[in-house]
Amino acid sequence: MDWFTVDRQGLAKLLARKGIAHVVLEPLSNAFDEEVTRVDVTLERIPGSRLVNLVVSDDSPTGFADLSHAYTLFADSRKKGHAEKRGRFNAGDKLVLAMAERASIQTTSGTIIFDADGRHSKRTKTARGSIFSCTLRMTNEQLDECHDVMSRVIVPANVQTFYNGELLAARQPVATIEATLQTEIADSEGFLRRVQRKTSVIVYEPRDGETPTLYEMGIPVCETGDRYHVSIAQKVPLDLERTSVPAAYLSKIRALVLELTHTQLSPSDATSPWVREALHHHGDTLPVEAIRQVSELRFGAKAVAYDPSDPEANSLAVAHGYKVIYGGQMSGEEWSAVRRSGALLPAGQVTPSPKPYSEDGDPLKIVDPSKWTDDIRRTVDYSKRLALRLLGCDIQVTVACDPTWFPAATYGPGHLTFNLGRLGHRWFAGPLTAQNKLLLHEFAHHTSLNHLSSEFHEAICLLGAKLAQLALDEPAFFRRAN
Repeated sequence: MDWFTVDRQGLAKLLARKGIAHVVLEPLSNAFDEEVTRVDVTLERIPGSRLVNLVVSDDSPTGFADLSHAYTLFADSRKKGHAEKRGRFNAGDKLVLAMAERASIQTTSGTIIFDADGRHSKRTKTARGSIFSCTLRMTNEQLDECHDVMSRVIVPANVQTFYNGELLAARQPVATIEATLQTEIADSEGFLRRVQRKTSVIVYEPRDGETPTLYEMGIPVCETGDRYHVSIAQKVPLDLERTSVPAAYLSKIRALVLELTHTQLSPSDATSPWVREALHHHGDTLPVEAIRQVSELRFGAKAVAYDPSDPEANSLAVAHGYKVIYGGQMSGEEWSAVRRSGALLPAGQVTPSPKPYSEDGDPLKIVDPSKWTDDIRRTVDYSKRLALRLLGCDIQVTVACDPTWFPAATYGPGHLTFNLGRLGHRWFAGPLTAQNKLLLHEFAHHTSLNHLSSEFHEAICLLGAKLAQLALDEPAFFRRAN
């Protein structure tokens, strides 16, 4: 005596949890798994009733290999040993039968009829292929759901697939990549095992109104809401209901898609959850070109990483039009990927603050005062006198000459340095307007080093006011400088 009795209504509820659309996807998957060149699917309402007729036929040369599998739940499926076949539990068509009012399967080895009286066999055979037909209760909303899912199926390129008499158009992929992914395949004893196997990952552009979806060999598995449809050319690791995949598996798929499509992404794509997840979990293996592209799309071409070791460099970066990216804007794993790719350099490497007066500052190439020109001597003398009047203190003035050194001038505590390599001799010759502009900026650092601080702003305003008053009170002060 058999150990188990299957409750047909309970079995039907399993399919209901998966969604009514699976009543067409299950027999369609069975047909695609055969050596077919044409599949016809018809799903139409019976006029004046709550019932619909579903018919799925194919032209497989052999038809149903074992007709008993049509009604034996969880019998060993011959597809279990083939990663490129969709079936594995030998349960999908039984779930459809459980929902049907009546059904029949006609194939090359005979016919089975399911009706109110039970299951019956007939010797009627097809010359080739199989015909699955059933009658189901379905609301108009459910019927529309089935129409919609059939429009989203990615049909095999070599199989003409018709739905209600219309040929389903084949889709052209955006990109394809070979990758080693987890799949399910039967071992020598028939038990399904998850193994790693090389396969194709095929990316498609969703049509208008479609939600990006993960597919198993063209059959929708689960909506992802990402940017693209993705079809895996082998079994994907699914739960019994075939409605979800492990999070780690989906994360790897997203990384592969990012690798394939990074040159086609938009700025909004770069900030989307699927891209960030790919970078977070697989940033250590993604190509540096993909990481750089995502970083530029997300933060712009002129961006630097906040540099805690050089606070002034961050302000200088902003002043030069860079966007400063702070630690909290990305996860630690994202930052690791970005650093590996060199996409965001620290501000201290891009706009380093001048450090000629610090202990760890680079030594400057100083011009000996004996080699100063008359213009340089006059400018140095003017700078000292102006500092005394505006800052109220004596300062030391140095002239360096280094074209590779970033600043034109710097000011430390009581010490002004001109960079002849940046300014050039002509600057020292005047006009005084250009010299005053630079000196006011540098003297403002007597109050604050931060260019973007309110203290710096107030200081430069006050110095400008003092300079104007000095010009009004003592115009000769400036004539002597020339």
